[in-house]
Amino acid sequence: MSVVEKNKEDDNKIRECWIQNVCGHDKHAKLKPKEIYDFIIVGAGTAGCVLARELIHCIPDINILVLEAGGPDADNNGLINLPCAIFKNFTLNDHDWGYVTQEQRMPSSVDPTKEILKNGSPFIRGKVWGGSSSLNAMIYMRGQAKEYNDWAAQGPEYKIWDWDHCLEAFKAVEKNSRNNPDETFKKFHGFNGLLHVQDSQNGVYDIMSGVIDAAKNLGIPHNDDFNGERQNGVGIYQFTMKDGRRCSLAESYLKDALKKIELNPDPKYDSFGKVTAVDVRSFAHVLNIIWDEKNKEENIAIGVRYFRNGNVREAFIAPKGEVILCGGAINSPQILMLSGIGPKENLESNDIKVRKQLPVGRNLLDHPCCGIVAKSTPNAILHWSNGCEIGIIHKANGEGKIPCKDDFFDESPDIQIIATPYQDGFLNPSIELYRKKHNKFDGLIIVPFLNIPSSVGYLELGSNNPFDQPKIYLNFFEKSDDFYRMISSLKLCREILKQPPLSTVYDVKEIGINDEFGQWCTNGDDMSDEDWERFLLNKTTSFHPCGTVKMAPESQDGVVNHRLQVYGTKNLRVVDASIFPYIPSGNTNAPTAMVAWRASQLIIEDYMGKC
Repeated sequence: MSVVEKNKEDDNKIRECWIQNVCGHDKHAKLKPKEIYDFIIVGAGTAGCVLARELIHCIPDINILVLEAGGPDADNNGLINLPCAIFKNFTLNDHDWGYVTQEQRMPSSVDPTKEILKNGSPFIRGKVWGGSSSLNAMIYMRGQAKEYNDWAAQGPEYKIWDWDHCLEAFKAVEKNSRNNPDETFKKFHGFNGLLHVQDSQNGVYDIMSGVIDAAKNLGIPHNDDFNGERQNGVGIYQFTMKDGRRCSLAESYLKDALKKIELNPDPKYDSFGKVTAVDVRSFAHVLNIIWDEKNKEENIAIGVRYFRNGNVREAFIAPKGEVILCGGAINSPQILMLSGIGPKENLESNDIKVRKQLPVGRNLLDHPCCGIVAKSTPNAILHWSNGCEIGIIHKANGEGKIPCKDDFFDESPDIQIIATPYQDGFLNPSIELYRKKHNKFDGLIIVPFLNIPSSVGYLELGSNNPFDQPKIYLNFFEKSDDFYRMISSLKLCREILKQPPLSTVYDVKEIGINDEFGQWCTNGDDMSDEDWERFLLNKTTSFHPCGTVKMAPESQDGVVNHRLQVYGTKNLRVVDASIFPYIPSGNTNAPTAMVAWRASQLIIEDYMGKC
């Protein structure tokens, strides 16, 4: 027997012993109180953290159960809270769902008579307190006002989602610490929320200042607030940080919610009374929603089934209570479909009773991104960086040409370039080859994100097993305009790297395009459209999925209404990035927190109205 086989056998024996112990403990437990809560929140990610805090502080005498499939952020306290470790966070397997997208074949954007293949790739999503806010790059971005006004344009009842209402919510969540903000900055930012937002506290690397100068050389205007009057330009990001540490939504909102513990000695509950508090169950994988089977006419949610510590458990909501899914753009639609809410054909093919046919899992939106790597003079990069420091936001050229000055001044940009110094943990084949030869790599990565994509993906169930991954089809570059806008920005990135002071002071040179570390050019140093297509198919990834439980009228492929209630059900809402009808043009963490705060106000209104 090999060492590997012996280890596997030992692992299985230990696992069997654990199962016997856990099941035996549960079997002989003398007291099994029924779990009843006013609100059950599924997911302790960005939205779940904000909701738990707002509800427990704003509604008297309630209790809340938060079910989180991952563990506490303290499990990897050192890395999660260290801003310069962001790329290492992407490798924390225990805190990632481990999703992989599906392989897809589609017509070529360059030659539609040819078929191209996009291989499946890892799809990082946070499985930890704070969700992806505990793993992300901490960039604080909201998107453009027009996008939220488009949300509101779906009908008169959707006005509560227009820019003015959303700005109110953004400001309510935010605690911005910019020194000496001017009146314009004050107009757009909040200073009394719990989510700390700050400028870089230790400046940026000199080489990253060189990126700003290089962009200005090409005529790109400066912008000192990407969340202000306009989004376009080049500048330094603000970050969700406090005192040199990451400020996730778990750190800012959930841990504040846990501070409130009160005893209500009202005898109507029991001799002890009712405890007002938020309970968080870690490593609790929700299986499905429990419906009121006595009511054959309506789909009334009364609780959830979940798996924890080797056992299946049930939790129920009290009268006036709600089940609120905050699992994110992948998990929330999966739970809905496992519970009988979704596309009829997909549910029936997986032997799931259809309770309400809705386009759950459709409208999967994301920001495809693809980076270019460049080496620099030795020792230009150290290890104190905040990570993704510099942003360049611009309008792309729809024909794939390098953007012109008019594009740079267009105040409806559709591309966000993130420039970051290289740090350990960033996985790139070209860098790995370079390090094998030179034992070290100093340089930067410059990554365009397509902020306003035309292509739309979807996800569906592959089985009725709640532990199986759903099938994720991103459909990146299905629309050819997405492809040409991306190569427009990639060409701009190459031009930026050629500009002084990057090319002079820091001797910056791209690698992995047309050299021993990567060969994509088929004719000299110029990339043809066909070359760019191969490059994008091989290197594109993404981090901002949303839209799969669309907020819209049911007649317009909506799954939830303007108050985020699931059509055809009672006591059930979805509150997370999956409800975005259209994707915001920027990182999606701040918009998700905004949606959760807006939702909390709606839930409070409805709950208090039932009293």
